[in-house]
Amino acid sequence: MSRSSLTQQQLDPLGALAAWPLAPAIAAIVTVSAVAATIAQTDQAVQAGNAPLGTLAITAVTLAAILLVLASRPSNAPFRGAAHVAIGVLALAAYLLEQASRWNHNALIQDDFGPVAIGLLLLGLAPYRPWRQIASSAGILALVVAAVTWVQAPFHSIDVAPLVFVTVAVTQVLAPALAGAAYSRRLVGSLLAWQTDARRAIIERTEETRARVVRAVVEQQRTELAAGVLPLLTEVLDRGEITKADIVRAGVLAANVRKALLRELDKTWLDAAIARERAALLARGITPLLVVADPDRRAAAFHTDQRAATAALLGALCSAPGFDPCSLVVQVTAGDEFRGTGAPRPALTRSPLNTTSEIPLSTSPLRTIPDRGPRREAAPGVGAPASAPRLDQVTIQVGIDLPARAVRALLRPYLGVLHVVFGRVRVSTSRAPGRRPLVTLEFDAEHGPERRRAARPVR
Repeated sequence: MSRSSLTQQQLDPLGALAAWPLAPAIAAIVTVSAVAATIAQTDQAVQAGNAPLGTLAITAVTLAAILLVLASRPSNAPFRGAAHVAIGVLALAAYLLEQASRWNHNALIQDDFGPVAIGLLLLGLAPYRPWRQIASSAGILALVVAAVTWVQAPFHSIDVAPLVFVTVAVTQVLAPALAGAAYSRRLVGSLLAWQTDARRAIIERTEETRARVVRAVVEQQRTELAAGVLPLLTEVLDRGEITKADIVRAGVLAANVRKALLRELDKTWLDAAIARERAALLARGITPLLVVADPDRRAAAFHTDQRAATAALLGALCSAPGFDPCSLVVQVTAGDEFRGTGAPRPALTRSPLNTTSEIPLSTSPLRTIPDRGPRREAAPGVGAPASAPRLDQVTIQVGIDLPARAVRALLRPYLGVLHVVFGRVRVSTSRAPGRRPLVTLEFDAEHGPERRRAARPVR
């Protein structure tokens, strides 16, 4: 994705979330100014025009303002290009209807609300749309405003060159709109520069700590070997011969070492995030039961933003008031294999990977950690081709003893980010008699062509 097509909402979802109050403020200013300008011009006999067309103009600009507020809401992120076009069309329609309502009677252009409304609505797109698209929209709409103003120049009460009227009208469009485009361009550049510096610092820090990490890993492996392998080798060297019992013991130790290595290899960032939250709960004197179901290691394909958003959400849930430490279940399934087929997704049960029943939403939280079992090879020809995009589905269930309003307030900033980095975010709650409310979050993660290594069975 090129720099000119990036937005603040994509690079800094939390920053765009903080900027959201700007949209309702602009919508209110545009609507109130349109109504006030229309009423003021109606009271002037020289500018009195077609009342129905004036009403339609106010309706169009109000719809554009409402669409700006709705499309920029965190729950509707990301801001779609179709909404951008619709806002521009409605704003232009409002301007044309306003001009048509007072055609040949528009004595002044300074009191027209159309050009200012167009500029302010485009300014409201700054945190959500690429700067080049905002500037292009401003240029196109300014040309229309210039053409209409030029045609009406002979009917204005002030006798000056038509270019003066055009300049005044176009400035009302371009000044706020180009300010929004400049804001978007500057902020995107700053965010990209910050990300570049952060990556460079991470690489330098990684190089500095690599040697220490290697020494720590070697020491850990030496400690683990000293507990079983080194005593066996010492005994064999002392006796000077290998017995049948030594062979059996060596086989057991080798199998244990192999299982330990495979277990470490199969861990993903999601396992590490859950382990971190489990350790934090234990440090607070709470014994948690946190379940992760990702037998195919699909979480490994998540990109950095998706990992950070999911880990932050898990941290917020585990530290929330009323959190049930024995209720958290995180499941990652193959969404592309079940989407649109009507088949239910596989879920966590006491015997995993042997059922397709859904996770119950209104029963007590799971109390046992299912064995993740052997990793199964996909059958030849089953599933999407290797070059097709992947769609993984993430389901998080957690018991939180809070009112629904408090749960929404807790999740609001995190959902604003999830809507940007994931697709189709859904939240539902259920309550069984005598049980804590169960909150279920579901979101889709779409990736490029799959390059995952084949799963290997653990023997």
